[in-house]
Amino acid sequence: MNKTWLVAKETYRREVKNWSFLLMIFAPFIVLVISFFFGMSSSSAFDDNTKVGIVSQNENLLQPLKKTKDFDMYKDKVKAEKAYQAGDINGYIVVKNNSTQLGATYYGSEGLDGDLKDELMRVLNTQQQVLNLKNAKLNNQQLKSLSQKVKFTEKTNSKKLGASDEKNLKTATFWILIFVLYFLVQTYSTIMAQDIASEKGTKIMEMIFSSMPGGNYFDGKVLGIFMEILTQLLIYALMFSGFYYLAPQITGVKETFAQVKPAIDQVLGQIISWGLVFIVLGLILYIVYAAVCGAIVTKAEDTNKAVQPLVYLTLLGLFSSMSLSNNPDSIFVIIMSYVPFLSSFLMPLRLIKGNATNLEAEISMLILVIFLVGSIWWIRKIYPSLILQTDDNGMWKNMKRALQGIKE
Repeated sequence: MNKTWLVAKETYRREVKNWSFLLMIFAPFIVLVISFFFGMSSSSAFDDNTKVGIVSQNENLLQPLKKTKDFDMYKDKVKAEKAYQAGDINGYIVVKNNSTQLGATYYGSEGLDGDLKDELMRVLNTQQQVLNLKNAKLNNQQLKSLSQKVKFTEKTNSKKLGASDEKNLKTATFWILIFVLYFLVQTYSTIMAQDIASEKGTKIMEMIFSSMPGGNYFDGKVLGIFMEILTQLLIYALMFSGFYYLAPQITGVKETFAQVKPAIDQVLGQIISWGLVFIVLGLILYIVYAAVCGAIVTKAEDTNKAVQPLVYLTLLGLFSSMSLSNNPDSIFVIIMSYVPFLSSFLMPLRLIKGNATNLEAEISMLILVIFLVGSIWWIRKIYPSLILQTDDNGMWKNMKRALQGIKE
């Protein structure tokens, strides 16, 4: 066990010290940060270029508009025209009022933005209403009657989600897990295969196998790769946690985050599910077979070809799960939900859609576990024979010779 752990630590150390690992970890966040700040700067530039001037002496009108960033206030038309010619504002509005009616005239090269117009008209209509009431010379009782508003009451049960809401949350959580599985398989199946292939046929492997069982060495390699996967997931979890707690304090982000936070909390509450169990077992299965793909190649540069079957299986599982929404009773989907490699994609979604029972899920999981344990036992047996082969006979002939070595 000590030697297995040494192999795992060495594999892990070699992988995480690689610059490609750091790039893989932080590249998505760098892109997101750049996109965020580019969007913020573009938004600010857009906001600056779409400001509109307001020319008015009415403080009751100017006061609510001062609270927004869309309008600049001017005391006279001359200053507003000067700012317009200098490009500081996109246009300006001259508001005039007599004893009975407000009037507003817009000056600019293009029509007034619809949102700005709605905002301005809301304020103008409010002021016009005040003017109308003043001119109507109503008594207090009449004013009170006109000021009556609709009484609206909300009665909600926030403790319990409706069946439809809970189903939508489970579906959203499942798709998050599915894409995590797809991403990890696509990334680490190649990493695992290349790591194995780089050692194939070397003298040092003969020395290692003379001092420890080949199966134990295989265990160490797989364990090292899984430690790398856990490191990546842990880094992402820490970054997400940091964002989760800091977002409410960041200007320009906290408003949007406050809107999506309830959904995030509910999705996180659905993580522990059948889907998570199937995803973990499926990931282990794919990584184990990625090691076989790396062991059957003769040259390290052939590993991308060797892992293609695993890539196609993940694509088949992904697209099959997408089609389940349109055809949940398909006999193909039902059968494939019991097949290892594909059950991780299909059985959890069948449960969410109500097309499978817990008993069916348990049977599917049992099949997956038995297949996984059997695969690990089988691969540990053939692994030394595959690694020590140096003849350029092709992948399938190498596999055949390894199997013959076991029988002998």
